[in-house]
Amino acid sequence: MKKKILVLGGGPCGLSAAWELSKYGYDVTVIEKEAKVGGLCITNEYKGYRFDLGGHRFISKNKELVENVCRIMGDELLTSNRKSVILLKGKTFDYPLSARDIFLKMDLWTNVKAFTSYLIAVFTKIVFRKKDISFEDWIVNRFGRTLYNLFFGPYTGKLWGISPKFISSDWASQRISLLNLKDVLFRLLKLKKGTPRTYAKGYFYPKKGIGQMFDIMSEEISKMGGKIVLNATVSGIKVNNNAIESICYVQRGVTRTIDCDAIISTIPLPDLIKAFPGYLTKDIMRNASALKFRSVRFLNILVDQPDISDNTWMYVSEGKYIMTRIQEPKRRSPFSAPEGKTSVMLEIPCNENDETWNCPEETLLKRCLADLKELGIDIHDKVTGYFTTSVIHGYPVYSLDYSMHRQKLFDFLDCYENLITCGRQGTFRYIFMDTAMEMGIAAAQNLMLDNLCKKEDVQLMRSEKELLEATSITA
Repeated sequence: MKKKILVLGGGPCGLSAAWELSKYGYDVTVIEKEAKVGGLCITNEYKGYRFDLGGHRFISKNKELVENVCRIMGDELLTSNRKSVILLKGKTFDYPLSARDIFLKMDLWTNVKAFTSYLIAVFTKIVFRKKDISFEDWIVNRFGRTLYNLFFGPYTGKLWGISPKFISSDWASQRISLLNLKDVLFRLLKLKKGTPRTYAKGYFYPKKGIGQMFDIMSEEISKMGGKIVLNATVSGIKVNNNAIESICYVQRGVTRTIDCDAIISTIPLPDLIKAFPGYLTKDIMRNASALKFRSVRFLNILVDQPDISDNTWMYVSEGKYIMTRIQEPKRRSPFSAPEGKTSVMLEIPCNENDETWNCPEETLLKRCLADLKELGIDIHDKVTGYFTTSVIHGYPVYSLDYSMHRQKLFDFLDCYENLITCGRQGTFRYIFMDTAMEMGIAAAQNLMLDNLCKKEDVQLMRSEKELLEATSITA
């Protein structure tokens, strides 16, 4: 009899797990709460335009994963190059920050302050042995207070909704491309050779948006006998000693129960804990409640002109502007807009049910158009339509003590031999799409090969402190 495995969540991680299991004939069922698969990688179509939930692209260190994705996508997979900038105080800076921009586009006084604050930071770190506890510590210790206040602090605070003083430094080394201000200076003065580590520019991208990749993957799963249940929210977990024997889910108001031999969960870690019987989780509910997610609202605007710019992303550092990033989907795929037209997608971080989350669409559009005009993008008379999309569990908030709370939950879940949690939401890690896919495949192999891959190895995959995109396989 075939082993029956449930996959909770139909995003990149969950679908990749089901994809792997289906290849080997396992009885797989995916439980997805939304009306379509893709998770954070859904693409929405509207009047001939396509908008992702944020900006996605496919690159990976994993050669086998790249080959498999290219195989199932065929001619539907395009190759493109990323060009991103930072908009700050009326100027446009390269992204990632380049030495030339920092020192040639800023005025002399700012450069002097930047260099002085860097020397102070170096002295302080050496004398007082200052450690990298918070995100702010990590940046200031490497760039100085002036550049932190200009570029990193305002953007990070806006993105996460809390001061960078209260954000862990854990992920900074995987997100910031320049090592420190000394590296910048040495390269500018030609005292250091070689190319600084940087983000991968080339990438793969589906013609019809990133969601197309997971639509095709779900079709493959179905062809191999896997089942995908949509509009289904996990509501309960039934356990028998140290194993899970079934889960309950609600679909269109009806509660159903499904038995299983094993579970791969990619739903938000706190939600998974809350699905267990209360008497089992009463001692860790405080830890589950301490793990917060930052929500995101996307304003998608249809524009009656050929182009806005040649940039894939425009990062908006200053706190006075509501958005953190501006994307022109056409830069990723020309099929994202009708011929001769373009579109703009604004990423607006918020918390579920706060003022921004509940802001009427018309009010949000008016605010954003004013911000865009001030940033040098005046499209007020060119707007032909707009709509908003949103995600609740967009970014795991790395509070200073998040790791301790997360580990408590992992320790509890480790007691259940036939359960593994993975993915961005399932491990409460800010990971890229390809890492989520790798996790799903590794979790599937964990179940198929009798724990050849340890749960911890799956959950901490790609957690090495190096720039994640620097060594990826790209188009």
